[in-house]
Amino acid sequence: MNPRWPVGTANRGPFLYGPRFDGLFLFGTVGIALVLGALATISPAMFVAVVLVDIWLFASPHVIATYTRIGFDKAHIKRHWFLIFGLPPVVLVLVTMVALAYELGGLFTLYFIAQTYHVARQSFGISRAYRRADPQAAGPDRLSETLIYLFPLWGLMHRCTTAPDSFYGYPIYLPPVDAALTGATGIVTIFVCAWWGYRQVRLAMAGRLKAGHSLFVASHLLVTAVAYLWVTDITSGWLVVNIWHNLQYLQFVWLQNVRRDAQGRLDTQKLHRLVKPFKNAGKYLALCLVLGAVMYEALSVAGRQLLWLGMPTVFILHFTVNFHHYLVDGVIWKRRKPAA
Repeated sequence: MNPRWPVGTANRGPFLYGPRFDGLFLFGTVGIALVLGALATISPAMFVAVVLVDIWLFASPHVIATYTRIGFDKAHIKRHWFLIFGLPPVVLVLVTMVALAYELGGLFTLYFIAQTYHVARQSFGISRAYRRADPQAAGPDRLSETLIYLFPLWGLMHRCTTAPDSFYGYPIYLPPVDAALTGATGIVTIFVCAWWGYRQVRLAMAGRLKAGHSLFVASHLLVTAVAYLWVTDITSGWLVVNIWHNLQYLQFVWLQNVRRDAQGRLDTQKLHRLVKPFKNAGKYLALCLVLGAVMYEALSVAGRQLLWLGMPTVFILHFTVNFHHYLVDGVIWKRRKPAA
């Protein structure tokens, strides 16, 4: 990593961290998601292989990455005790209630809708991070942020209009949406997208284009359009956006830990050694991989041991962890920095 872009300072220009990191963040994640998504369509066996790659290398580690921000040492655990110990039982009860009322179809429906919102929120947060990283950017970009939400909304409405009846081979009960309403939303979205594109061209001609921010918004629009609008199969489309989301999350959380370390806000030497130099990103990823694999297998074993309850306990446990991760994210990324 180029040392001329210090982490946690305001002179990074259009980058979150530097050209190499941002190149991988903006282009590498999109490329991997699209390539793996295309490979998954070759055959059922290849689809299973890509799903396993996503689960073991991306999805489970990305959930673990969340907990490196709230439970890595005693200080973190004391600060976030309710998120770590109090919230999971609440989520477990709610997920179990959904499973009892609507069975697996209800769980997969809730998951698909919540995941769509979760990914949109992540893109919203990253777009603002790019704006903050550029000292020449003047506050939030409301037009881009509107577009970030409009595309997933249109995509979700499109899925509801096409009314798929299965997701990963299990039932899904998306609420019906009239085709005319979806079409109207699409027209508005395309108009806003054209307006945004025109504005970016004008900014580029004037030499005032925020390249990092613009490229990220464009990547969000591309992946969302492919996953929700272009790919007809709901499961294959979900796989594309999920891979992209997981990869970006892993990188972004690592970057936030690096920044906390550079600003002296990282209160654990273990995490400090993992994130301080860029070359130790491999150690950080390895930690997330190992702990993610342990977590996934532990949940699967526990779920199978509880099948005698007559409920889909494997899915209940896995969805509990997913939804808990969504809620924790909604809290920790909104926390204000402590006063100096």
